[in-house]
Amino acid sequence: MLETFKKNAIKNVLVSSIVMLVIGIALLVFQGAAAFYSLTSVTIGPKTFEDLSRKEIHNHMRVDVTLSGALGRFRYEYETTQSGQNLGTTADYYAIYSGGENEDIDYVLMAIKVPHKYYRSMENLTEIFNAGYWSNEPVHFYNAEIRRMTSSELSDFKDALGYTDAEFKEYCLPYVVDAAQNDNSMMGIAIILATGGIVLVLIGLIRLIITFTGSSLKKLKEDMAEAGVTEASLESDYNSAASFKKNGEIKVGRQFIYYISGSSPRLIPNSKLLWAYQSTTTHRRNGINVGTTYSIVMYVNDKRGSVTLQMPNEANTQEMLKRINATLPWVVVGYSDELKRLFNNDRAQFLGLRYNTVEHVAVEPGFENMNNVQ
Repeated sequence: MLETFKKNAIKNVLVSSIVMLVIGIALLVFQGAAAFYSLTSVTIGPKTFEDLSRKEIHNHMRVDVTLSGALGRFRYEYETTQSGQNLGTTADYYAIYSGGENEDIDYVLMAIKVPHKYYRSMENLTEIFNAGYWSNEPVHFYNAEIRRMTSSELSDFKDALGYTDAEFKEYCLPYVVDAAQNDNSMMGIAIILATGGIVLVLIGLIRLIITFTGSSLKKLKEDMAEAGVTEASLESDYNSAASFKKNGEIKVGRQFIYYISGSSPRLIPNSKLLWAYQSTTTHRRNGINVGTTYSIVMYVNDKRGSVTLQMPNEANTQEMLKRINATLPWVVVGYSDELKRLFNNDRAQFLGLRYNTVEHVAVEPGFENMNNVQ
């Protein structure tokens, strides 16, 4: 019997856990390096760009740049209105050498993207460098990110250089030092996304480990011990129970209601069930109805107090409530403000409605006490 519950728990968490793992791994792949270099730039500071050899330059690195020369502008970006009106240039791209003035560095050609306000300074660096000199008035950029060029950036860069593919591979790197982005926001986003990826991976792994090892049955065994039920009698009740959700996630038997909470199968002794009703939640976005979810709220006379079960639709919700109402006559079924008031303020009177006045023996279908279900 316990093996059946274990299989149901696995079915319940397998797909969602795999989705968590896939999303988490994807976030780490795409944002892990950016988050790592963002954190190191905060804790130990950015690297000095001019000190990096070709092999030391990596995607998402954070660097401080002291630029004494540039080979020339090969691309620019501009901002437009929705109607297409050009609002002006916002950023410029220049070809540069790594290593700066350090002749001992194995330098390569790369690019740097700078805010347009540096246009005059960058043009001055280009003019001096093309004359064969390094500028005595370098331009400084702090905590800039080295990132891989986009396809359009790379295309413009290659066109400007005029190199063959073999020459480009030998003398260049497809990276741009991006000094035009909002450093703090980009660093924060990278750290948040990477942290989210770690959390998703851990949750996915923990859920799978707990479920596959059978550890998720711990609470079920506690429920069984508290109810004083054996596996044999539980199996008979479970197999004859009515199912209201796929994979046996929610079932109503003569003795127990069965459900899965996260990765843990649980059961509620029907003799402990006091009140059950439908809860309907309408979800809105910008004032527009984007969906409705349904659940059954059950108040239980044990340490849980209440249990809320998410249902697939309203039809299943009503069907399960009708089943409870028909077979468990001591349970109050349906909601009203008066019932809520009694339950909260006069529990004795509420229990006197059914729980304390009706024998706790399940009624066979066909001999139900039909009551209105709200």
